[in-house]
Amino acid sequence: MEGWDPNTKSTLTQIPLLSTKAGPRDGAAWTQRLKEEYKALIAYTQMNKSNDNDWFRISAANPEGTRWTGKCWYVHNLLKYEFDLQFDIPVTYPATAPELELPQLDGKTQKMYRGGKICLTVHFKPLWAKNWYFCFTFVDYFVYFRF
Repeated sequence: MEGWDPNTKSTLTQIPLLSTKAGPRDGAAWTQRLKEEYKALIAYTQMNKSNDNDWFRISAANPEGTRWTGKCWYVHNLLKYEFDLQFDIPVTYPATAPELELPQLDGKTQKMYRGGKICLTVHFKPLWAKNWYFCFTFVDYFVYFRF
């Protein structure tokens, strides 16, 4: 967590750590990993609500937990901007980061490409590749990409 601001570090220390290193190909281990991911998401969502900092909702869109959909929002000058959010869990997860997609923002900024996916090359991939063994969660991903 070197180079992260104290606020981000503090947030991440309050999220339950994951102990199962598994991806969608790992059968029962993946099911256990999903349970841990859900616990982390619930903890992070509750923390955000208690701090009046609620900014996203996601849920698994399929029983396998490999497709996720939801909404994220940002308030600027008392206007709420809400976007659809979706991502697929790569088969090589957790070694490979999922690509967040905000379809409505497709092509509107340099950080977006291919259907509204956030560009991971310079923004997140180096961080994920360096630290994936710490059992990052979906939540860590969202904390890093706070809109």
